[in-house]
Amino acid sequence: MRSMDKQRKNDFIFPRRGELVVATVKKIVGHGAYLKIEDYNIDGYLPLNEVSTKWVRNIEDVIKEGQKIVVKVIRIDRFTKSVDVSYKDVSESEKNRILRIWKKNYRGLKILEELAKHIEKEKGVKIDLEEKLSPILDKENTVYDALEKIMLEPTLLDKVSLKDLKEDILEYLGKKIHLKKYMYEAVIGVQSIERGGLFRIKESLRQIDENIRKAVGRENVEISLIGSPRYRLSTWSYKPETIKKKVLPTIKKTVEELSKQKGLRIAIIEEKLKVAT
Repeated sequence: MRSMDKQRKNDFIFPRRGELVVATVKKIVGHGAYLKIEDYNIDGYLPLNEVSTKWVRNIEDVIKEGQKIVVKVIRIDRFTKSVDVSYKDVSESEKNRILRIWKKNYRGLKILEELAKHIEKEKGVKIDLEEKLSPILDKENTVYDALEKIMLEPTLLDKVSLKDLKEDILEYLGKKIHLKKYMYEAVIGVQSIERGGLFRIKESLRQIDENIRKAVGRENVEISLIGSPRYRLSTWSYKPETIKKKVLPTIKKTVEELSKQKGLRIAIIEEKLKVAT
């Protein structure tokens, strides 16, 4: 999802009839409201009878000037280069979802715009980053999602001929984008009922630690003593699929294999997943 490029590259690209679009309320009048249709260089008109399914005394009881709203395109006038829209035909869940996506996309576009200015100022290089990054941007829902993807997989910049600017781009994005950490915590009970118990316990915890580090691929595993015989294991990843598809199966398989050892009692007592920023 990209938007500002529509305004820059073509003055009159129209939305489709039935399309849900984000609009800014420019002016409210007695018979309706005049809007600016975001992402398209056109105006919109919201008739009073399309504001709400309920009777309203004052349109400002529903929308305000300057407000961003989600509307449905019901008529297109190519002569006046404007559209008529409906607010009442959009459900609350759709309004919230589309506005959330639009804001995220807009935020990404602003970061991209500011990044281009930063590179020009610091490196003396003028570059159309939106065009350069288009192979990456086109694969993600929003521009912000694409920038997160670049943070997670910096080698993507090599594939779009931005290797020389990779360090500068990543440093700048690191100040603007805060990736979510997907945390996994587990309480593990470990007991040995045979001689050499302490060594056996340490060795079993070492095995768990080693296996998870291999699965996650980085040094972010921590095992600490809560109080014998309970130990806390914690790890994280920026990718939720790493936790779900690698960490969880690995720890369960390792504990299962260790539990087969004679004289060793080991089990996952509790576990939880959470998101931290």
